[in-house]
Amino acid sequence: MTNLLPLEIAELVCTRISHDLIGNIGAMCNAVELMEDDPSDIDDLKPLLKTSAQTLSSRLKFFRLAFGLKNALMKDVDEAKKIAEDYLQTIGSQKHPIVLEWNVQNVSLYKIVFLSLMSLADVFIRGGTMEVDESEDGLVCLARSDFELAHQKLENMQRALSGNVPDENPALYAPLVCLKSLISQAGIEVYLRGDAKEAVLEIK
Repeated sequence: MTNLLPLEIAELVCTRISHDLIGNIGAMCNAVELMEDDPSDIDDLKPLLKTSAQTLSSRLKFFRLAFGLKNALMKDVDEAKKIAEDYLQTIGSQKHPIVLEWNVQNVSLYKIVFLSLMSLADVFIRGGTMEVDESEDGLVCLARSDFELAHQKLENMQRALSGNVPDENPALYAPLVCLKSLISQAGIEVYLRGDAKEAVLEIK
């Protein structure tokens, strides 16, 4: 999957974004239909509408920056961190959140950081900690959990990085494919390693 044409990468990205948005869009549509059928249900449906709207807003903002043209005005690293935290909050849960530890000072790296975070966040099953560190050697993104990570995801990520097709829907690995394509233009490589409860994505 590392030698795809730009159109093929775009197809993967569109499919992945649709996959990540359709559930909350469907929930909002169902809630609106229920309100139309019985307006007295509005108080019960408000929390669902609010949560779905917040999730959609956080994900769309993140996707626009991760996959969109690199002309967005990112004010500073604090803004980038907040957008990343809001996105990870939509992946985790109240009981098993994903906590972000951020050590990035160069705001121009936001696209690489976001694609790295999105790629690695998929390995969480019950939340954990996501750590991203910038150094002179490159960028390191680490996923750590008290619970086992999704090892099938890690194996498929390795397959995608090696140029092979994953064993499941390849669109799920669109962030990793985009990341590989983006950094390869500058002669930079991405490396993945992991064990039962920790996975590391290195870009150098």
